[in-house]
Amino acid sequence: MTSFKKIFWLNIFIVIIIAFNLRAPITTIGPMVDVIKEEFNLNSTFLGILTSLPLIAFGSISFIVGYFSAIRAVIVGIFLIFIGELLRSYLGLYGLFIGMLAIGCGIAIANVVLPSFIKEKFPKQMSSVMGLYSFILSVSSIVGIALATPLLHAFNLSLAMVFWAIFAFIALVIYFPQAKNGRLFRAKKPSSKQVNIFKHPTTWKITLFMGFQSFLAYSLFFWYVQIVTEKGFAKDFATNMLLFGQLVAMPVSLFGPLLLGKIKKEYHTSYIAILCAMYAISFGILLICNNEFMIILGAFIMGFPWGGVFGIVLLFIAQKSHNAQIAARLSAFAQGFGYLIAAQGQWIIGFLHDQFGNFSGAIVMLFAIGIIVNIVGYLSYKSEVIK
Repeated sequence: MTSFKKIFWLNIFIVIIIAFNLRAPITTIGPMVDVIKEEFNLNSTFLGILTSLPLIAFGSISFIVGYFSAIRAVIVGIFLIFIGELLRSYLGLYGLFIGMLAIGCGIAIANVVLPSFIKEKFPKQMSSVMGLYSFILSVSSIVGIALATPLLHAFNLSLAMVFWAIFAFIALVIYFPQAKNGRLFRAKKPSSKQVNIFKHPTTWKITLFMGFQSFLAYSLFFWYVQIVTEKGFAKDFATNMLLFGQLVAMPVSLFGPLLLGKIKKEYHTSYIAILCAMYAISFGILLICNNEFMIILGAFIMGFPWGGVFGIVLLFIAQKSHNAQIAARLSAFAQGFGYLIAAQGQWIIGFLHDQFGNFSGAIVMLFAIGIIVNIVGYLSYKSEVIK
């Protein structure tokens, strides 16, 4: 194997091993919410705040990541995920909150660095590798959800939560030697032209697209099981529906960005519109219907945008940036503000449930956000490249 091929597959493996740590540590919490609520005597509002902490961290940390060495930033990010998983498992109530925040900070760092890394290392395979990255995020989400209940049956809550530290440790062991040898990132070249992305309309369109689609995705990760359970279904069924939605999302996350890069331009708008509209349709079913078949159908429809929309956002960040430096800044800005928008969903849903005693108001809100995602997705697609 030539040196070029070795470096290519090394970079691919780095994307995979890091991406696997970016969802499971937080998606596993959804099926565990009722156990955490009982263990720490939390109401729905505080539970919503707890699940908002990773997203608040995503938003806050994303702004400053670009000012640090990418090599060191990724190491710090993986280390924070590892430490956070230990803290939330073994230091009681305070550790639970601090650990969730630390995990969020670690994930935020990798979230920002990887899209610009992909643009720089895979300029000719950008759609394919972005699809792979999105696919591994879906796999990570599914594994987190799928193993949550079995882990709780096999171990206590602390061991069930700390289990994910194993994968963060593996990522550290594999990544650190490569980073130390300087084989991952070339030195950044100074940009010949400083672009003020804050004043560019494309920045705000993609940021809103990122924010509102994340608002929906993470609201589902943390509250979907409780919403379905409250309709009178068993928790195992509700967890299986969450898992089913993610299983549908998995192939869409892999092939969605690739498909958008392959189909004719005149079909792009229709593809994005249909994909985003599926969110609103699934929430309409969840609000109105209470029979098992319709819940299954709603989870199936929900899986398409759940898997496909995030990959399109990442693709837009790369496509609408003239170079890797602009992509890194756009990624930091869009994910920074975007996740701060997304973080509001968790506590708002918890608050609405405490106020009204059910999730109906929350589902109506999610339906409205689904329509907004459709609008900002179209505007993002039509936006100009930032130069």
